[in-house]
Formats: sequence, C-alpha cells, structure tokens
Amino acid sequence: MNISRVRRCVLYARLSVTKEESVSIARQLEAGRRYAEARGWEVVGEYIDDGVSATVNSPEDRKGWAALVAADGFDAVVIWKVDRLARRVLDFLHADDTLQKRGAGLVAVEDPIDMTSPQGRAFAVMLAVFGEMEAEGIRARVRAARAHLIKDGRFVGGGIPYGYRSTANPDGPGRMLVKDPERIRWLGEAVRLAQRGETVNAVATWLTDRGAPLPIRRKPRLDPGNVAWNRQTVEQLLRNPILAGMTPHNPGRARSDKRADPFAVVRDPHGVPVIDESLAIITFDEFTQVQRILDARDSPQSRKRPERDTTSPFLSRVALCDDCDVFMYRGTNQKKPVLYCPKCRQTLSRVPLDPHLTNRLLAERGDEPCAGSTVQDRWDAAGTDELARREILRTQLESLRIRRGVVGRYFDAERVLLRWRPGTVPAGAHGAARAKPAPTPTAG
Repeated sequence: MNISRVRRCVLYARLSVTKEESVSIARQLEAGRRYAEARGWEVVGEYIDDGVSATVNSPEDRKGWAALVAADGFDAVVIWKVDRLARRVLDFLHADDTLQKRGAGLVAVEDPIDMTSPQGRAFAVMLAVFGEMEAEGIRARVRAARAHLIKDGRFVGGGIPYGYRSTANPDGPGRMLVKDPERIRWLGEAVRLAQRGETVNAVATWLTDRGAPLPIRRKPRLDPGNVAWNRQTVEQLLRNPILAGMTPHNPGRARSDKRADPFAVVRDPHGVPVIDESLAIITFDEFTQVQRILDARDSPQSRKRPERDTTSPFLSRVALCDDCDVFMYRGTNQKKPVLYCPKCRQTLSRVPLDPHLTNRLLAERGDEPCAGSTVQDRWDAAGTDELARREILRTQLESLRIRRGVVGRYFDAERVLLRWRPGTVPAGAHGAARAKPAPTPTAG
C-alpha cells in the first residue's frame, strides 16, 4: 500500500478496562478522526472492542476487528498505538498480513510507523515486541500479587463463589473470603445430594423447590421473577475447587471458558494443592469423588464437539501450545485421540504421546516423594484411573509444552518440551528396574 494513495480509512479502537480515562475509546477515536482530517482522508467506518484484552484475545477473535476485516471500501486502518491492535508480535504480524493481502495499510497516530517500507515494518515489529514485553511484565506482576495475597490468606479477586462472601481482612489490608451463613447450608446440601449420586438436574430441582436463594449477579437478571435453578449454575457450584478450600488458578477467567478444570488450582512448590481449611466444606478426596461422579454422568451433548468421542482426561489442561501459550484441548482426528491447539490448530497424536510421558515419568521421577509415598507406588495404586494419574503427573511437572512440527506417522519426541519440578532424588538414581516402560507406538 502506498500511503500517498489513501483516500478512505476506517478507525479501530480497543480497551481492556473501560475505566482507564487516559486511553479511553472516545479519546482513541477522536485522535484518529483528527489524524484522518489532517491527511485529507474520509473516515468510512469506526470499529471498537471495548473491555477486550489483547493478551487473551487475538485480533481475529474480537468482534470489532472481525467486523472491520469483513468490511469493504477502505485503504487504511488508523489505530491510536500499536498495542491497541496487539500485545503479541505474532498477532500483530497476522493482522498486518491480513490487511496487506487486501491492499490496505496500517497507520498509528502516536507511533510513527510506515508499513510501506522495510525500515518502517521493522520499526513496527520492534514496537510490537516492546508491547509484548510490557504485557508479560503485567502478567508477572499479577501472578506475584496473587501469590502474595494467597500466602496471606486474602481474597485474590474475581467472582465471589456461592456460599461465601468477602469481608475486610481483620489482620491488615485487603479482603478475605468467609462462609456466608445463609447460603453455605444450601451449598452443603447440594454437595451431599451429588455425593449420593443425584443428577445435576435433580439437585437443581431440589434447590428450586426448597426456595434456595440464587447466586448474586453483578448484572441485573433479564427475568427478575425467575427463581429457578438451572443445570449450568449447579454444575459450576459442584465443580468449584473452593468446596475443598482450594483456589482456582484464575477465578476471573474468560466467560467463554465454560468447562474450566476443577483441579487447575494454586499449588505449593511440591505440586500439592494449597488448602484453606476455614473455607472447605468437604475434603480433597471427597471433592475428587464428586468430580468423578459428575464426569460419569456427563452428557455427550453437553461437551464441546471435539470431546464428544470418548477421550482420556489424562492430559486435560496439562499441555500448553508452545507458540500460542494456551492449553491444548483433547479431541479426536480420524477416530484417534489427539491434543490440538484451539488457536493455531496444531495437533499431536496421543497414541504415542501418553506412553512416552508415562515412561519418562516413571523412569525419571519414580522414586520422588508423592502424597506420603512415591510416584511409582501412587501410580501403581491409581490403576486405570486417568484422573488420579493426571494428578500424579501434575505434582511432578514444572511445565509441558508442545511445539509445532511435522505431523505424520512417526512420533517426534522433540516436539514435547518437558520440564520437571526440582527433585529430591539425584538424577539417574531412580529405580528403573521396577518401572516397566510401556511401548511407545507410532502415531499411525
């Protein structure tokens, strides 16, 4: 695109938190209008993504940007700064490539970028790199702050779980969660019904018939007269790890994440879940049993389409895509189990992957302490229980990432980036003789 030939442009504005006055949507759009007027360009459209994080949501996953890309009749897209479009270099390059293919260019009001020259494109990429570094710094500070709050027993934020309320911390700053006397008894009854094998629908009906108060909503209900409990709300209550006094990794997760892993919780350096006994209404073992009951009754129609065929939960929300930094999902490809990335769509067959990880776990970590025993003994005791095996694996993992590679018949172990937590048993001293590795089949 030649910037001198631009006649018609569209404006794009994005903001993660609407209360940030300094970079408000209105200010971004006004700056874009002034810029276009100074250039003599006609503004033919304005597109916004308000309250949308660029770290969590790639441009193509945002409604405003998707509508912009689908529109016609413009030569340039005017943004306030590069980080309004993307916080990751890969996202920025993908968005720019989409515009370049249709003959449109990208212009930033506050960042002097010119995407028509190699030097200008290089400078724009540098700005995107700094934006990604800033986003990573923010994430690191948030993680550190959450860890500090949890260590002090304070509330880390997010939605307040049913049966609890937040109150001022009597020992210092901040707030903390405590049980809500009015609602905790209803929560306890719901859990007891589930433990007895009642279906989620039956629990919802029981709560409705008994007049149990509904969860408090941040936004007014569309039908304020409706006092009926529904299946989704009840299942969310029964899968919340706070039942056992545990804290979810991210209590303020995106609304689209409807099936968050109930065992994705804050853990100590040894991989053991951090439990606040003052908040627990059941033990960890009882919570695990409730999850197994719910999983056994889970309707295939309620699952995401890729999960409707039976797949093992052994690696559910365990492996991250190395490119996209998101959890890989379990699914099937040609009726064979795979892990796949929901963003870049890379896949890896689990036919060879599962035994590969099992072999390494038992050979390299078999004698490590695990819940009062050893990894090998706990693994043997778990038998064919895939959820129990997953928990054993997670106690030992520092990280498990899958990188892109050639998909074919043969298993490429170099795609599996595995890092264990610091161990207590010297490397090479594990009892390999008693660990019988399973054969690693090929992907086909």
